[in-house]
Amino acid sequence: MDNRMNIPGIKTDKAWLSVGLGMVFVIVFYLVVVSPFRTRNAEKREGLERLLTRLERYENKGYKIRNENWIKAEKAKLKEIKKAQHEYELFYQERDSYLEKIFESVNGEEIKDEALWTNRYIHGINVLLDKIKMREISFAENALPFRRWNLQIPTWDQIAPEQKRFWIIEELVNIILNEELKVDYLGGINFDTGNTKSANANTERYDVIPFTLKVSMNVTSLLLLINEFLKSKLSFEIKSIGIHGELNRVRILEGAEEPLRPGLPEERKGPRPSSVVDVVIHAFVPDFKTGNK
Repeated sequence: MDNRMNIPGIKTDKAWLSVGLGMVFVIVFYLVVVSPFRTRNAEKREGLERLLTRLERYENKGYKIRNENWIKAEKAKLKEIKKAQHEYELFYQERDSYLEKIFESVNGEEIKDEALWTNRYIHGINVLLDKIKMREISFAENALPFRRWNLQIPTWDQIAPEQKRFWIIEELVNIILNEELKVDYLGGINFDTGNTKSANANTERYDVIPFTLKVSMNVTSLLLLINEFLKSKLSFEIKSIGIHGELNRVRILEGAEEPLRPGLPEERKGPRPSSVVDVVIHAFVPDFKTGNK
């Protein structure tokens, strides 16, 4: 038997062994290192693609992508808006306080008895009528729409809305008593109780008390009348102003009839100066739903 070693064969085996070990190392390296790395990258790529797809959808819908600085700026802006809204609510809460008052007794306390309130209501009516007469302003019968209780004693459910209407009437009378306005006739103050919904687009914030004021006055004082509305302690909101008189006619027709003005004294009937016009104001007072109610 030939006991000599086959050196070339051994070298060949070692070479194949080295190749095999190298292949094993490559496979193990791929499985342990490369494959998980590729998997993570693939997951990241898929996640990024999903994010890009969502962003594209947002953009297609008109949404804008905001960064952190924009968000901080918007939060600061929202804070300022809330502050301004709070100041706005305080302002109208103060304005609304004039509308929410109840008649006071001689000692300055709020009247809580229905009969006493009725007497104070009637007294208030007479005071306003006397003021109008003292200013020599003519007025139609029932020009002031006061509630006539007669022998009935009203309930507080009836008193609450009438009290608010009284404050509105009182404020309107005080306005037209201003001598600078040159009002010479009060046609009437009328409350439109059936039109409150159509006049109000902000029902969650306030109810409305719509009314119409009809007066005859010198046209030169019309802007002053509007100014009196704007600076009133009540929050008057003017919807429209109608003006009727000689000034807005194309020509003065001979023998044209004077507008009917019930309650006008005989000595003041007949042709009137062309500067005097009939003014009809449609307006309302917001009755705010504040936290005090």
